[in-house]
Amino acid sequence: MGTFCDYNGNMTIPDEFKDEFNENMIKILQRGGMMQFENVHMYGKEIHLIRPVECDEEGKAYFSFNYFEDDLWESVLFNSRTQVLRSGKIGNNEFNRVMCAAYLLYELYGMDYGYVDRNGDFIDPVRCIAWINHVLDKDFTAEKRFNLWKYYESYYFTEIEQDHYDRAYPKTVFGIIPEALRGGMGGRDLADIYYIVYGTGDMGMDQASSGSYPYEIMCVKKELQKFSETYWFDRKKRLYELLKLPYDERQGIACQKYDRLAEMTLRIPARVFVYLFAEIQGFDFWTEWHEVHGEFYVDEITKNYVGESVVKKREEIRNTQIGKLKTKDFLRNNGCFTFYNTPEELKDKPNYYLSDDDLMYWWDGTDTVQLSIRMVETLTRWSAELKKFETEINRDEIEDYDMLKSLLELLDRANYEYRDIYAFQNMFYEFAQNNKDIHYFAALKLFEKILDENWESGKIIQSVESWSTASKNVICNEGRINVKRYLSVLANKKLRVKCFGF
Repeated sequence: MGTFCDYNGNMTIPDEFKDEFNENMIKILQRGGMMQFENVHMYGKEIHLIRPVECDEEGKAYFSFNYFEDDLWESVLFNSRTQVLRSGKIGNNEFNRVMCAAYLLYELYGMDYGYVDRNGDFIDPVRCIAWINHVLDKDFTAEKRFNLWKYYESYYFTEIEQDHYDRAYPKTVFGIIPEALRGGMGGRDLADIYYIVYGTGDMGMDQASSGSYPYEIMCVKKELQKFSETYWFDRKKRLYELLKLPYDERQGIACQKYDRLAEMTLRIPARVFVYLFAEIQGFDFWTEWHEVHGEFYVDEITKNYVGESVVKKREEIRNTQIGKLKTKDFLRNNGCFTFYNTPEELKDKPNYYLSDDDLMYWWDGTDTVQLSIRMVETLTRWSAELKKFETEINRDEIEDYDMLKSLLELLDRANYEYRDIYAFQNMFYEFAQNNKDIHYFAALKLFEKILDENWESGKIIQSVESWSTASKNVICNEGRINVKRYLSVLANKKLRVKCFGF
């Protein structure tokens, strides 16, 4: 039970792209809020620090916590030496979306036609690609997904190899193509998949336009039926011998042995002869194709069965630029149960949605993270309060102050009262090393004030019994979010210097 995600395909990345792939994988995980923990035991307290995902000396990155979801899921491993990503349960929210995007990198960088599978379904890649483009400043498209046959073949081969294949439940082809780009579907791949899934039945040549692909299919079927009647005892062996021949040899016997059947192989894919033969003889195509597909010709010279205008239109759709999607929009949580259990005391407040204000840890001065007017006003107020503390503090007070102990106590209090509040690792150690600096002293005083001031609106978090079923409005209540945001400002030195001056 639960939601799982994986990449069904070969995770091998071309050598020339391995370094780029590793760097981008870590960047995607970091910008998606994936965090690692460090446990600190001091002064009789135990606190947990968080840091963005990074690989250890063995090239491995383990993680299980998402900063934006505020929740843990089963441990994930990324091995940068082998470019392998493995995960367990991923939930249905932010953790889920980031993992789907991480797995999608294999589709974008890999050489095969593997696909991202979430609980047995293809994921629509458009939103993931748009976010990847935003984070990596790329212009990836979903064009590769239009290799329908390659993807469909990859799906069934994986099912067979993992012993999951069930002939009675064929996979729909529509999941492969992004919903917004399905106008680009069409062609031989789609037709072949349709005939494999549904069969040609009693469709006759009089039901297809002469010269069309369906007409060609009916012609091949007619010839295969004649072929099967002629070569009763060794028909499969003879057919496969023909399909193994190179183009020139098939062309040479087109007017001699096998007559029209050989001539048709010059322009029609070998798979067509196999799936029609399977239909006629009553055996399963995919099981057979998995065994023999690598033995047959791939040198047919196909013809265009539709007008140039249709081909051009399809190509335009397939090459559609996906654009970029900001993190706050990609991770926006608006499912039917997101706000389901919102208590009465919060129903007069607007629903909580992730915003750039929650991404202050990643603020770098560019337009990647744009703070709201309200957040800027809050930072201005905090800055004024910080300066007030600085003017009121005397040197003797600092000398007698055990900053590290106070920091541990405040973080322990924040985690206990507001639930699952964690300081960033870099911020914690920076403060610990500046225990006699008035700026850091004042920042802790302000932190204590923020904990006090936000308790009235934040204490509702104490009513949560099950984190996974609680309303997002409760988990991300105004008081708790203010505490998280203050800690993120302290951890982002560039933003902190800009706002607080140290």
